[in-house]
Amino acid sequence: MNNRMLGRIASIAVFAAVAAYAQVCEEKVLYSGSGTPGQMESASRTFPEPPEWNANWGEMGSMKPPYIRLSGMKNVKADWTGALSFSALPKDVREGNLRLKVRATQRAKFGVWLSGSRGTGNVVFSDIPANVTQSLEIPVEKMLGAGLQRVEKVWIGLFGVPANQYTTLFIDDVSLSCTASSVQEASVEAGTAVTDSGAGFTPTNTVAMSPVRMPLCLSSTAVPASAAYPDAERKRLASSTSASFVLSFKEHRQIRESLEQEECSPKDSRRLWYRNMFFVDRNRLRDSVVANPKGVFDEAVALAAANNYASMPLLVADVEYAYPKCQDTLCSTAPLVKTRLLQAGLPSSFVRGSKLTLVYDPYFAVTQRKTLPQAEVCVAGKCDRLSAGGTAELEFESAGVHKLVVKLSSGSETQRQNLFVEVK
Repeated sequence: MNNRMLGRIASIAVFAAVAAYAQVCEEKVLYSGSGTPGQMESASRTFPEPPEWNANWGEMGSMKPPYIRLSGMKNVKADWTGALSFSALPKDVREGNLRLKVRATQRAKFGVWLSGSRGTGNVVFSDIPANVTQSLEIPVEKMLGAGLQRVEKVWIGLFGVPANQYTTLFIDDVSLSCTASSVQEASVEAGTAVTDSGAGFTPTNTVAMSPVRMPLCLSSTAVPASAAYPDAERKRLASSTSASFVLSFKEHRQIRESLEQEECSPKDSRRLWYRNMFFVDRNRLRDSVVANPKGVFDEAVALAAANNYASMPLLVADVEYAYPKCQDTLCSTAPLVKTRLLQAGLPSSFVRGSKLTLVYDPYFAVTQRKTLPQAEVCVAGKCDRLSAGGTAELEFESAGVHKLVVKLSSGSETQRQNLFVEVK
């Protein structure tokens, strides 16, 4: 009874924190010329040349020097993309707009999108005329969806750049119009404004295979991901397979590689459960088959914060999907192969303190099956078995990055997976 009451107190506290957040909106400048440096990750950059961060080609309408300049030329028609990292990021946002000024020396199709705690968001395109400064204002919700989340990088791109055409892109005055204030941001990061007891919570009696999830901590349900297939294509595929989801070969390969990797940063490890479930959910052939993965993930993040990152739910996925075994476009008529995704995840990249209470709550499982997988979690060779409704007390020997080995078993299927978390 005491644990149930503490869980309710934590939920009420999260409501209060979200309500307080909604009332305070603070603009955060990410880049405004000198004094706001950044970098473009070379691993993800396909722009021909690295950016110049303090370029001065004179005043260009409302764009005043210095500004970011990206130039180059390729001998083939191509998309040029890259992720911008700014010293003011990451930032927690709930609403508002991304603002920036752009200008190109050639007519171009410009795209911008965000990545953060929920993975990589939707691309928003704009047609940019040659040598005209454009002021863009794009709702964050349009790129990442609704709800409290963390923005980590701003992605930009020029799409379909002609071959052998030297093109220059200018970027300036990049900002987020509505971010958490410093006090609230610290609360989201550390969980102290919600509760500092780390008291944990009582698992719900949710039926995991039900697609319905009533809000547990947050004030509203998450908006479903946009379906990848048009209605006609959904009907065609649905008539050829009993699977509720059909993924591309590339998406299937990315999922398998993520489950088998031996090393990963805590931040990337945190994203993988939601990213893989996003692949599944958006490729649905039928609606309302499983719980909305985005909503489940958001609620897990809120509960982790409510419990000061010392207690959090285990995210679990157990779904079947189909994919074309042949990846060549000429093999579009190849038969679909059915497979199964068994995956675990954590809603936070870090743990507050040397001990973590991991809760296996059916609410945070996305499945089509009546029974949930059995779980085993190992830290430094010490293993704890977890069944639905149970908890495991994990202990870490030191601060720093640690590996959790999670094994999910369901029927004849078993998946061993490595998760990584930072102990603070």
